[in-house]
Amino acid sequence: MSLEENKAVVRRFYQAFAADDHDAMNALLAPDLVAYSHGEGEPQNREVHLQGISGWNAAFESEFTIEEQIAEGDSVATRMTSRFTHNRGGFMGAAPTGKESVNDSMSIERVKDGRIVERRAIADWSGIMQQLGLVPLPEAEH
Repeated sequence: MSLEENKAVVRRFYQAFAADDHDAMNALLAPDLVAYSHGEGEPQNREVHLQGISGWNAAFESEFTIEEQIAEGDSVATRMTSRFTHNRGGFMGAAPTGKESVNDSMSIERVKDGRIVERRAIADWSGIMQQLGLVPLPEAEH
């Protein structure tokens, strides 16, 4: 596949994520997917990764605006603005806050035969949770 085709696969994944389209995500993520989400411990297989996305989408409305993509070989790096609104359901024991978080996120996906075989995603989780009111802001020093 061409570099542009690989970029398109990743764009479709983010569209499917935001739409909570499980059929599309299953079609785009290879059965042997290895995913690393935000530095959380062990790598995830496709099933665990999709469960995490489902849990997130049960609590949040998500929107991803792709600002830039760079592709080389079978890898695609994506820089995006992520917008999350906590308006769907509980998360971490907290009822929906209605608050929104906007931050810069990055991911690197490896694409093979039109499917994502590896994902690495990183975002400012502390900032996201603070903006959503799920963790307190640090106290200002005097």
